[in-house]
Amino acid sequence: MQMNVDSDHARKALVAFVIERALLKIGKSALDQVSNRLYEEHRCYLGDCYEHPEYLSKVLKDLFGMSHTVTVESIKNELTEFTEHKPIERFLKVISE
Repeated sequence: MQMNVDSDHARKALVAFVIERALLKIGKSALDQVSNRLYEEHRCYLGDCYEHPEYLSKVLKDLFGMSHTVTVESIKNELTEFTEHKPIERFLKVISE
């Protein structure tokens, strides 16, 4: 079975990977804290943030305060070339608010 690169599944995996990578730049503990908080508060995982970017936005702000913008910028830089896909554009808009 061949996967369509434009599929929602592929974009969801891409977004999860980019979030994980951005958090690992800060440190493994940042990734663990965000992952744990997402699950505790919203019963979701990094991959679910593609459909629910508001969860990620809230958790980043709660954990990192104004410093959350560093992580958001890192995510935006990684996903800029994919903004022709409306769901990714929406994801970036929501986490940037």
